[in-house]
Amino acid sequence: MLQRVHIQILDNPMEGVIFDAEEFEEPITNKIIADELQKEMSYYYPSVVSVEYIDLFMDDDRGFPEIRELLRQGAINVPVILINGIPKIHGGIPPSVIKNEVEKLLSSGPVH
Repeated sequence: MLQRVHIQILDNPMEGVIFDAEEFEEPITNKIIADELQKEMSYYYPSVVSVEYIDLFMDDDRGFPEIRELLRQGAINVPVILINGIPKIHGGIPPSVIKNEVEKLLSSGPVH
């Protein structure tokens, strides 16, 4: 069976804007970056990689209790990137690092 990759971006959109609107027509938020990442992953890995943006404070507030506790303790920062349910990155959405993680998973072969 072909390896599938599910990327979840857990975020608190109330924590601010990446780039100020003074420099750009619209502020660049993590949601916009996640949408761009989805487009890129769909282009390079059609129907194999999915990207999901999750607002930790507007969506199901019972989800991801371990991540919420780490955030509460200050051990990690949003956004938190999970790849196939495993926390991999926090504090930003680096497309090149995410793409490298995806390539590692896909090159590891099919899931049995």
